[in-house]
Amino acid sequence: MRTILTFFLLAMCLSGCGPDKELLMETKFDAALRQKVSSIGENEAPQMLAVVGKCDTIVDANMRQDLMDAGADVVLLEGNNFTANVSSQDVFKMAALDFVNQVQLSRESKPRR
Repeated sequence: MRTILTFFLLAMCLSGCGPDKELLMETKFDAALRQKVSSIGENEAPQMLAVVGKCDTIVDANMRQDLMDAGADVVLLEGNNFTANVSSQDVFKMAALDFVNQVQLSRESKPRR
């Protein structure tokens, strides 16, 4: 197990230590977010996404700053959950943060009639 972890970390460093997009999509993105990000082409301009994230602990000021540094415009913090607007490019940086467990595409609420 230790050998596998060492190999994985070495591979990340050799590839620029950037987030592995496929791994993040499979482990941290919900199906709707995976589909949305996949539908945006590599050569297209990034799109803004409204997302809901879940963290492993209550989000503090340092974690909020880390989210903002990763490109997220944090809208709401509630316990270990947050809502944010983030570009389809920066969503990977945000999801790569160790304390972020899950990221979902926010569902649009429909007005009642």
